[in-house]
Amino acid sequence: MTRAASLAAELEAVPWQPRQDAGAREGPRPRIRFAIGDPQASLEKLLAILDLNGLLGREGFLAEDVSLLSAGDHFDFPGDPATVGREGLRILRWLAEHPPEQVIILAGNHDLCRVMEFAAETDGRFAAARAVAAEIALVKSAGPQKRTELDAARRRFHSDFPGIPTPEVVLRDFLSFSESQRSLVQRLLLGGRFALAHAARLGVGEGRDALVTHAGVTGRELSLLGLPDERDPLTLARRLNAELRSAIERVRPSWEGGAAAALDLAPLHVAGTTGREGGGLLYHRPSNPLRPGASDGWELDAPRRFDPREMPRGVLQVCGHSGHKSCLRELAGWVAPSAAAFERGGLRTLRTRGNDVIYEAWITPVPDSEAGAYLIDAEMHWVEAKNYPLLPISEWIV
Repeated sequence: MTRAASLAAELEAVPWQPRQDAGAREGPRPRIRFAIGDPQASLEKLLAILDLNGLLGREGFLAEDVSLLSAGDHFDFPGDPATVGREGLRILRWLAEHPPEQVIILAGNHDLCRVMEFAAETDGRFAAARAVAAEIALVKSAGPQKRTELDAARRRFHSDFPGIPTPEVVLRDFLSFSESQRSLVQRLLLGGRFALAHAARLGVGEGRDALVTHAGVTGRELSLLGLPDERDPLTLARRLNAELRSAIERVRPSWEGGAAAALDLAPLHVAGTTGREGGGLLYHRPSNPLRPGASDGWELDAPRRFDPREMPRGVLQVCGHSGHKSCLRELAGWVAPSAAAFERGGLRTLRTRGNDVIYEAWITPVPDSEAGAYLIDAEMHWVEAKNYPLLPISEWIV
């Protein structure tokens, strides 16, 4: 058994309690800070990555002088839904058991959908929806000759499972949903452990200040925040987090009373509804609108795609959500040779140069006058622990 596997097993036996006591920190001030994107993997994989980098203490938690930011999405990766669901719970609990000043947890779409689209969902109903969605996938795989049958099956799905956006999200995106996950996300939201954004001074390149979010921001989000010309990462992070706090307070009475209620961040982030997947802040991803076979997800009210040239110039961003595999597809025509040579994972840079867009491997300089983002969803489930990169952070800005 590897050390990571042994630690994961030992942690399973420890009573879990989230830490919400932000304030004076005991022990040494963190000297090592880093960010990871989208830890959609087993707890054993996460611990193996941290152990290989010398970041774990004796009991399977971070060493006292280490601080981590997770850029959101802690649930759902390919595999048996029950097993995958348990691993998501284990990772999020592990993160939340650290003090909030040591571990910063950003919310992703896979986290908040548990309290948005699936705010009233039950385990039994979702399992039934998953079974029907699998049948629809079989019909779809038969080809266009089954179009009439496919359309009828979709109509039945939406009739039988109102509120679930599409059969595809059940199988592709949110396959491991459970009521226990929703309860955990609610608890952490009520306790102030989730954020939408953070500001950080990077420990790579020129050490610029950056805005860290799950999926990035564009001019759309800045306009909705009433800050179309703002370029300070801390100001933007505080404004985004104020939006989340307000949304939580609106549902707090219902949640604390045990009633079903959906968190609502619209129009910033729009939850999916029957027949339509969600869009906006935590769903959108960069894409070339002129690439062959480009998606139609460019709706103004709930966009699922954005042109990288819509990112605010002068704001350096760090975000997860978009792994290399999806970027190769979505950014076709803008992929540099260094990125084309990547198979999976990796830290990557998306930047503008005038009206041009460049998607390249590793962390490369982004001029102050341009728009750019460091993409840190390094596809944790898919890559070997020894090959998983961490983004060094010089300082958290609060």
